[in-house]
Amino acid sequence: MKKSKLIGMLTLVSGVALTLAACGNSNQNQTANPHFKESVPKKATKNGGHVSVAIEVDTPFTGVFNDELSTNATDTEVSQYGDESLFATDDVYNY
Repeated sequence: MKKSKLIGMLTLVSGVALTLAACGNSNQNQTANPHFKESVPKKATKNGGHVSVAIEVDTPFTGVFNDELSTNATDTEVSQYGDESLFATDDVYNY
């Protein structure tokens, strides 16, 4: 009985110590990395083309591409590439 309490308390104390050490604030990783550029270069967009998607699942593909009717994650994952809005919006979501 005494041995199990000791092991339990030791486990609890070591768990709390590891949790507090993991949540600590270290300033060594917050320095700026000089290898990355501040801006992304602009490239011309390509018109046309196609997207090929391959997903390996063990259930049959139902092919429901409407977000409201889709019942599984596979259909949603495949349809995300062609899911575009009918109307364009600006930064404050005005049509």
